[in-house]
Amino acid sequence: MDLYHIVLYLHIVTLLVAAGATAVVKLAVGRRARARTVGDALDWHNVLVAGSKAFPLCLVAFVVTGGYMLSVTHLPWSTGFVVGGLLGVLLLLVSGVFLGTKGKALKQVLEGMAKNGANQPAPKLVPPPFIAAMPFINSGIALGVAFDMVTKPVSIPIAVSAIVAGIVLGAVLGMRRPAPAVEEAPAS
Repeated sequence: MDLYHIVLYLHIVTLLVAAGATAVVKLAVGRRARARTVGDALDWHNVLVAGSKAFPLCLVAFVVTGGYMLSVTHLPWSTGFVVGGLLGVLLLLVSGVFLGTKGKALKQVLEGMAKNGANQPAPKLVPPPFIAAMPFINSGIALGVAFDMVTKPVSIPIAVSAIVAGIVLGAVLGMRRPAPAVEEAPAS
């Protein structure tokens, strides 16, 4: 056992923490959208915000552990898979700041509504298509980076194309809209 493999382990644990936080956040988004009261919507929004706090820490951990492993292997930061990883970190950071800003605004709206009674019916929370697609796009970015880390392409265009493919896949999946619910006719 050496320090390199301990750091590699921490790099992988960071991936698991990020995956767990993603699951919590996606669950909270779904539950918030289905909340019946303003209080419930605010509670699920707070779960989402709490889970989201793991992401910037994970991004820092990825860069620090990855940087250490590069220093040991003497690979340049300009290697394709490294550039792909850093691009992924940058895109996820920008996305997180953007979604965090939108989340703070929504929290203020929900808190304002809760002051008038947390048991009042929750508003129908339908985000714009781009906002709804962002979690899928972020997952696509993460999958593209994971592909780069496993296959380790030296070519920057190949590494970046894996990220772009993840973004496209995430956007396609995220822009899907479920069919409207059909109400059943009352039984006669």
